Amino acid sequence: MHKPRTVDGILRKLKEKADTGEYLYRGERKHYRDFPYDGKISSNLYRIFLSDQRFDVNDERFDIEEVQNAVLDVSKQFSRKPISELEHLSEIQHFGGKTNLIDFTKDYHIALFMACDGAPDDNGRIILQARTSVELYFEESYEPINRVIAQKSVFVRHPDGFIQPNDDNIIDIRYDLKQPMLIHLRNSHDISVETIYNDIHGFIKDQSDHKRFYETIYEGLVQKRKGDSGDG
Repeated sequence: MHKPRTVDGILRKLKEKADTGEYLYRGERKHYRDFPYDGKISSNLYRIFLSDQRFDVNDERFDIEEVQNAVLDVSKQFSRKPISELEHLSEIQHFGGKTNLIDFTKDYHIALFMACDGAPDDNGRIILQARTSVELYFEESYEPINRVIAQKSVFVRHPDGFIQPNDDNIIDIRYDLKQPMLIHLRNSHDISVETIYNDIHGFIKDQSDHKRFYETIYEGLVQKRKGDSGDG
């Protein structure tokens, strides 16, 4: 695993790889190195079963696509218009539901944002996934939603529910570099919460993710008012 120790070092390492045009990118807030994840890149539907000891994902009868098809059958009852299966899955994922789609992006700057936006006390990671190893499982929506466009997303729908990345293609993002990287991405590439989560659901997500931040701001204002008024 590559461990550049500066923002510039991370950017240089990614650019070297990106210039070859051979990769897709995925940013994750944490490494997911420990059991039961063992470093896998997993769909959020697969992770439900991976993290629950009642289920054995290694059982040959376990089929994540079969589970997803059952989810689709139920969710279609809530759809008001006919749409393709992929668009339906994209909407489920977009609204915070669970699917067997794994998000990648064509832009490593966006992957960097994903790795740095959240879990401020944990190291993140960027996975560079060789296109040739997953191209059989590509899913690109014909009429993608705004967020998919903004994130330059490519969905990988792997029948196993996960991909085991090559350690040589993982770049570590130290926790103390996350905030400087976010500042760089905003200032130099116009990549931020507002541009990546560019809809009302992004606004709601931002409020939820930064709830403690808002609370701290308010508590500070309260203390300032007490100081201004001379109350002890």
